[in-house]
Amino acid sequence: MENRFLSALSGITTAALLFGALAAGWAQNEQPMNTREIWDTNFLSKRPGKKAKPSPKIQDDGLVGVTLWKLRPSRPSDELGVRSLIHEKGGSGSWTPDRINADTALHDGDRIRISIESARSGYLYVIDRDEYADGTKADYAMIFPELRIRGGDNYVIPGRVIELPAPSDSPSYFNVVLRRPDEVGERLTIFISPKPLEHVRVGTDRVPLTAEQVNEWIERWKGTEYHLEAKDQAGRPYTLAEKSAATGEKLLTQSDPVPQTLYRVETKPGSPLLVHLPLVISK
Repeated sequence: MENRFLSALSGITTAALLFGALAAGWAQNEQPMNTREIWDTNFLSKRPGKKAKPSPKIQDDGLVGVTLWKLRPSRPSDELGVRSLIHEKGGSGSWTPDRINADTALHDGDRIRISIESARSGYLYVIDRDEYADGTKADYAMIFPELRIRGGDNYVIPGRVIELPAPSDSPSYFNVVLRRPDEVGERLTIFISPKPLEHVRVGTDRVPLTAEQVNEWIERWKGTEYHLEAKDQAGRPYTLAEKSAATGEKLLTQSDPVPQTLYRVETKPGSPLLVHLPLVISK
C-alpha cells in the first residue's frame, strides 16, 4: 500500500515537474513578444529603406508610435537645424524639443508637441478630454485633423509623421494651461482608421464631440493594447530627420530613431487601431 502510494506520488511529482518545465518554456517563448526590441524591429520593417527582418512571432502591423516632446531653451551643442525660433510677446527665443516618457508629469506653462506614426496606412484622428481630481471630465474635442495643421491632411503611411502642432505652425507647440485648479491630466484617444470617419467635420479649431459619439467608437473598436517605452532615449533632442518628417519633407527610414512610446494593439482584422495616451499634469 505504501509503495503504491509513493509510486503514485512520484508520478504526480514527475508530471508536475514536467508541466512546470513546459510552462516555463512557454513563458520564455512568449517573453520576446513583449520586448521593445521585437516591437521596434517589426515597426521599422514597415518604414522605407532596407528591409529589417521582422520577428516571426509578430507579423501584424497593429503598431502605433507616439513621441511626446518637451521644448526647452536651446543650447549651443544643439543642432542648428532642430532649433525653433519662437516669437512671443516677451521677445523671441530659440527652443529645442527633447523626447520624454509618456508618463512624465507636465506643468502649467510647459511647451509640448506630440508626434504620431503608424505601421499601418490609414487616417489619423486625435481626441482630447480634460480630467479633474474629483473624477469629473470635460467634454470631448477632436484636435486633429484640423485645417491649421497640415491643411487637415490626416492620411498616414509608415514613415510619415504627424506632429501636433507641426514645426511650421504658429504657435509650433501646445502650451500646457490649467483650465481648472484641480485639473490632473488630459486623455488623448488616438484612432488610425482604414477609411475616413463618417460625419466628422474638420474645421479651423478643435471640434466638439458628444460623449455618445466617442464612446460608441471606443466600444466598437477597442482592442487589447500594450505599450512600452524606448530604452535610453528619453531626454534625447530632436533630430534633423525627425524634423524633416514632421514638416513633410521626407519619410523616416529604418535608420532613423524609433518612437519613444510604442503601442501594440490586438484587434479584429480591418478594425481601426485605437490607443489611449493619458497625460499627467501636476502643479
